[in-house]
Amino acid sequence: MVYNKDVFIEELIRRRRAGKETAFKIGAVILGLVLVALAFHFFTSIFPFFFAIICILIFFMFKYTVKEYEYSFINGDLDIDMILGKRKRKNVLSCTAREIRLMEPCADRRVEGDFTAVLDASVNARSEGRWYFICERDDGGRILVYLNPSDRLLRAFKQVLGPRMKGEIPPEEKQA
Repeated sequence: MVYNKDVFIEELIRRRRAGKETAFKIGAVILGLVLVALAFHFFTSIFPFFFAIICILIFFMFKYTVKEYEYSFINGDLDIDMILGKRKRKNVLSCTAREIRLMEPCADRRVEGDFTAVLDASVNARSEGRWYFICERDDGGRILVYLNPSDRLLRAFKQVLGPRMKGEIPPEEKQA
């Protein structure tokens, strides 16, 4: 019997709204109400058209501000995709375990260093179980990545990264 030792893990993380995003949505609704009132007052004959357009714009704004991240870990290769509005998918990072220099849990301190890019693919900046890693590309680029991995994904990272991964990982639960 041949056993397959391939590791394949996929996780979907939904980004929680930050205060800035909530304020933007509230401002858009207030602006929409003001525009509807102005359209009713000055353009009574074409008011239904303005009302429909503003409602559609607000609907799509709310729909496409839902942001999710999907982590795909396959034999040491990590792909992070951003999913907008549960429809549009965009790959934002692909890296191998060889490119990850350090991975550890986020503390209350800021990560210092010179980075060419910062990717926050975590639930939010204050979420529990938030980790970061530094990815160093062959072209000299350094990327700081924040994520919220599950215990299973952390164990897979530990298996591949070894001593480059710091921090405590919960032990695997035994099934009866």
